[in-house]
Amino acid sequence: MSENEETHAVVSVHGIPDVIQQLPSDVMKVSGQMVVLTWIAFLIAAICLHKLLWKPILKAVGEREKGISDALEGAEQARTEIASSEAQCKVLVRQAEEESRTLAEQAKRNAAIIVGKADDDARLVASQRLRDAERQIEVEYRKSFEALRLDAAARMTDTLEQMMRQTLTAEQKQAYQSQLVNEVKL
Repeated sequence: MSENEETHAVVSVHGIPDVIQQLPSDVMKVSGQMVVLTWIAFLIAAICLHKLLWKPILKAVGEREKGISDALEGAEQARTEIASSEAQCKVLVRQAEEESRTLAEQAKRNAAIIVGKADDDARLVASQRLRDAERQIEVEYRKSFEALRLDAAARMTDTLEQMMRQTLTAEQKQAYQSQLVNEVKL
């Protein structure tokens, strides 16, 4: 068979229309022109893909890597900040505890001072009231002593008047007077 016969020999395939099956089959033959055209088409496609697709992909990958490294740096910085803020929180908590202890101690001291002052004030008031009561007792004592003295003097004068009115012997008068003096003694 010749080359022409080979290309025109068509085997009928079921499901493919006859018009297509009768097209020449030399389309699949490799020729020098076809190899050159394939290489030119490949190079044009490679250049277009490089300029239109490869560079944007590399740029996107670079940006993605940069974003990831920035995120990792940010995470490390956040860890450092968290550790620093935890340390600051611990320091602040210690300071607050110390301040609360200091305030509690100061409040206890102030309370002791206030209680002491109130105790001193109460003692001062009590001693003032005691002095006032003692003065009042002294005044009342003097008044009662004066009243008793006046009463004794009045009795004495009454007795003396009675004695003068009666005629008593000297011995009777003296016994009577000593009895009155013993009654009047305080």
